[in-house]
Amino acid sequence: MNYDVELIREKSYKPTFWSGGMATELITYPVDSDYASRNFLWRLGIAKIDIPESTFSDLTNVSRKFMVTEGKITLDHKNKYRKLLKAFEQDSFMGDWKTKTYGKASVFNLMTRENYNGELVHLNITPRKKCVFKYQVQLDKELIAICFYVVSGSFKFTINNKIFKANTNDLLLLKSLNLSSIHEFLLSSNSLEITNIIASVIYSQ
Repeated sequence: MNYDVELIREKSYKPTFWSGGMATELITYPVDSDYASRNFLWRLGIAKIDIPESTFSDLTNVSRKFMVTEGKITLDHKNKYRKLLKAFEQDSFMGDWKTKTYGKASVFNLMTRENYNGELVHLNITPRKKCVFKYQVQLDKELIAICFYVVSGSFKFTINNKIFKANTNDLLLLKSLNLSSIHEFLLSSNSLEITNIIASVIYSQ
């Protein structure tokens, strides 16, 4: 099966600053949408929370998936619950919740709107080893994209008879996924250190 594949390098990202530290937009869909206008359907980003206490912006009608990549923080959703997140632990919540954070950490964000949603999966590959990522699409979902973001290390990936090499902070984007119900990919570590990857699965329903 052929996929539309794009390897997005770190140098093409859009860094911004917010009250809690620095944030970087990895990808926003559709391609002509932007975070400020809130006209995106889905968005991937990373951020570094540098202050001991911060308050999230109101993102009404946005569903959020939030994973810590380094450090640890506590999410405090007012009148709902508190949750401590360590490295590669995650939480799901709505953008209009009144949310504060306590602690310093680097984090990965998936934001979705309208009938779009998604999942985050942490992949850990030991040096020079391989990892199989497999996803089966449920009948009530249309798979839109699978993205592999490299938190640390590097990996090789062969698809459409072409080898892609993704390094730390690179993003590998796969599209044209709705022709099959099962998608299986072999990722090979290309590093002497542990390779940590966050796989983002985006679908509509």
